[in-house]
Amino acid sequence: MRIRLVAFCIAALLMTGCTAKTDDNMKGNPLDNEPIEQVDVIDEEIGKILTADPAKFHFVADWLTDKKIVYVEKDEGFYKVNTFDLNTGETDTLHEEKSIVIDVLIHPSKKYLLLHTSDNSTSATIKILSTDGIIQDEIEVASTELAIEWNDLDPSLILLTAFYQDWTFDLFLYKGAESYLGLLPIEDPFPKWFGTEQIVIGYMEDHPLDGGELLLYNPTTEEWGDLGVDGVIYYDTYEQSLLTVKINEAGDAHYELSESNGRLLSEWTLPAVSNYSEWVVLEVEWASNHTVFLRAPAIGGQLDELSSPFRLIQEKEGQQQVITEDIAAGFLRCSPSGLTCITGSSATTLIDIETAEERIWLDFLE
Repeated sequence: MRIRLVAFCIAALLMTGCTAKTDDNMKGNPLDNEPIEQVDVIDEEIGKILTADPAKFHFVADWLTDKKIVYVEKDEGFYKVNTFDLNTGETDTLHEEKSIVIDVLIHPSKKYLLLHTSDNSTSATIKILSTDGIIQDEIEVASTELAIEWNDLDPSLILLTAFYQDWTFDLFLYKGAESYLGLLPIEDPFPKWFGTEQIVIGYMEDHPLDGGELLLYNPTTEEWGDLGVDGVIYYDTYEQSLLTVKINEAGDAHYELSESNGRLLSEWTLPAVSNYSEWVVLEVEWASNHTVFLRAPAIGGQLDELSSPFRLIQEKEGQQQVITEDIAAGFLRCSPSGLTCITGSSATTLIDIETAEERIWLDFLE
């Protein structure tokens, strides 16, 4: 099945590339998804700096623990997935890869990493690694670009959207426990997991400024449902929580955070930003089911005419706190405890959420 591209929200496509290959030891055994208890914290008194060669450095991925950051560099013909310890300054190589490493995702359990790799412009390989660098699973997908949605609760469940040169796409469901890879009848290329049994789909019938509605699909029963919300301009999920954004009558962005049973956890408004043809909502960063980090200006308006910078805001259990009045609109990844975030256009800065103090953790050789 090939479906024409339907735009619902701004999404970053991950460049790459249908068969699934699984370690025999993993077949029939779901990956352990119990989160690792985070006990390490950054010692701000001795915070170390990673000095990197810009000719070798590839990108910053995410946090592995509260004091270890995962990054990728290219050295001696290999792409190396490394960790940097902010307390000791030590680096460790988790995995070496001959193929180009396009992206690295870290599961919320902090027990597995997903490597998005490719050797050419028409295919991709997805590798699931344990944190000791052992490959647990491997999936090959034909595509020119690939979007990945990894289930927050069950690391063996992955949605893969394979785009082709004519911008048609196929949406696949991969179940690692069963080594199953199959097509889904969904016309949204960027759906979101909602728990382990439901998928949220955005459906927009009219102009993007009017928003759309959210549908539910159960891939096991093949049943469709409706979340009963419309006018949604942005949505995201984490485990069994759903965040929606709509524009209210005052022209502000109205956020609602709710559970899968429909219970409203919190709601708030922030100034709305548009770029004339659609609303602009920067990607949120989840710290837990009830805590998110957002970026929004103090005064809304057209994106290229804003009179105030974007602020970093923490919404936690119904309480809103402005962490800093000026934050870059680029990279944002927060530690498992939610106490420190990586920011900056080149992901070189750490910001302490409690004190709002910033420091450089990544420095490039000149």
